[in-house]
Amino acid sequence: MATYNKDALRALIKSDRVHRDYYLNPEIFELEMERIFKRSWLCIGHESQVPEPFDFVTTTLAGQPVIMSRDREGEMHVMFNRCTHRGAQICTRPSGNATRFECPYHGWTFHADGAHAGAPYPDRYAPGFIKEGNFDLAKPRMAIYRGFVFANLSEDGPDLEEFLGPMLGHIDHMVDRAPDSEVEACAGMFRYRFDANWKIQLENLNDLYHPMFTHASTTSEDGTQFRRQGAEGDEAGKVKLLKENASLNMQWEDQLIAGHRYGHTYMQSFPVDKGNSGPVYERYKAAMEERYGDRAEEAMTGKYHNSIFFPQWSIQYLTQHIRIMNPISVDCTENIIIPLKLKGAPEEMWKAALLSNNNSHSPAGMVMADDMEAWTRCQDGMQAQGHDWIIFARALGEEKIDNKGSFEALGTSEANARHQHKAWLHYMCGEA
Repeated sequence: MATYNKDALRALIKSDRVHRDYYLNPEIFELEMERIFKRSWLCIGHESQVPEPFDFVTTTLAGQPVIMSRDREGEMHVMFNRCTHRGAQICTRPSGNATRFECPYHGWTFHADGAHAGAPYPDRYAPGFIKEGNFDLAKPRMAIYRGFVFANLSEDGPDLEEFLGPMLGHIDHMVDRAPDSEVEACAGMFRYRFDANWKIQLENLNDLYHPMFTHASTTSEDGTQFRRQGAEGDEAGKVKLLKENASLNMQWEDQLIAGHRYGHTYMQSFPVDKGNSGPVYERYKAAMEERYGDRAEEAMTGKYHNSIFFPQWSIQYLTQHIRIMNPISVDCTENIIIPLKLKGAPEEMWKAALLSNNNSHSPAGMVMADDMEAWTRCQDGMQAQGHDWIIFARALGEEKIDNKGSFEALGTSEANARHQHKAWLHYMCGEA
C-alpha cells in the first residue's frame, strides 16, 4: 500500500475532475476499506427486521461478514460472523431464527448474543482452556437511532450523533411521516449486485443532470415511472421534469441540493403537478392530525427526495425505502433495498409503496435497470486510454460553502459529487 501516499491521493482530486484511478485501482479500493468504511458509522438495517427473540439477519460491513440478532430478552446485538476457533463463517443463511449458532466445521456453538456456548469434546483441551478463554464472538461498536441499526468497525472516532449531525433530522423526517412515529421493515428486501465501483452510484443519487437522458423512457410526458401511484382510489402527482416542448422545466434547476460534514448530501423533494388526494389520503391525514396536532401538515409534507449518508446508505422518501450500498470489490457493488412501512398509516398506502418499489427499484425495475446500465458503462468505458480525467465541472463555484463543512447548490450542479470527493480525500488522508 506504499504507492498512494497523501500527495499521490491528493493528485487524484482536482476542483472540477477526478482521475480515473479513483474508480479503477484495486489498491485504492483496499485503502478505502481501511480508511473510510472501517472508520465510518455504517447502516446494517432496521431493528424491525429481527422483531422476535432469536431472530437474525446476516450481511457484510466493509467486506466483513456480520450477524444482527436479538437475544432471549430481545436485546439487539451486532457481531462478526466468524467462529473464534478456526475462523469459519458460522451462519450463511440470510435471515432466520436460532437460539444458538453452531459452526459447521467443528461444532463450536454461540448464543444469540454472541457469547461462547461451548465446544464439543472439551476434555482434550488443557484444564480450564475453554471455560476461562475468551471465545465470544467479537463485536463492533453499535448504535441505534429511531430503529435504524449502525455499526462502526473502529474503536475510536465520533459517536453516531456527531457523525450524522444535521442528517439526524432526515431520519426523523422519514420516521415522523408515520402516524405511530415508527417505520417497519416487514416486506423483505431486494438484494443484487452490479459491476461498477461504489462511488459511481453514490455520485448519481443526487445528480439532477441525468434523469432526462438515462430515464428518457419514463420521464417523457407519456412515461409512467415518475407518476407514483397513490393508494387505489387516490390521486398522486407526477414529477415535473420536462415541459411540453421537451426543454428542462426550470423548477428542476431551482431544486436545492446540499450537504454536510463527513460527506453526507441530500436533495430537495421533486416538484409535482398536484398534491395527493382521495379517501385513503384523507384517512392518513386524520391519523397524522390525531398524532401530531398542529405539526401534522409539516410532518406529512415531503422535504427531501434522496438523503445520502456517506459512505454507504441512503433514504428515498418518495418510494419509502432505504438503500444500503456495500462495496464488494473495486468493480462490484451490492445493493440492498429495504422498503419501509409507515406504521399507523392506511394499509392501502403500504401496498402502493410496495408496488412503486417493485416497479422502480427491483433489479429489473425501470429506474434501477436504467441506472445500473449507465454505471456499468462508466466502469467499462473508463478502461479506455486517452482521457485520464472524469469531469465534474457543472456549475463550478456557484455553490455556497460555510466553514462547518456544509454546502448548498441548485439544480443540475455537480456540487454533490464534488462534496463527496472532498470528503473522500479527508478520509483517505486521515483528516476527517
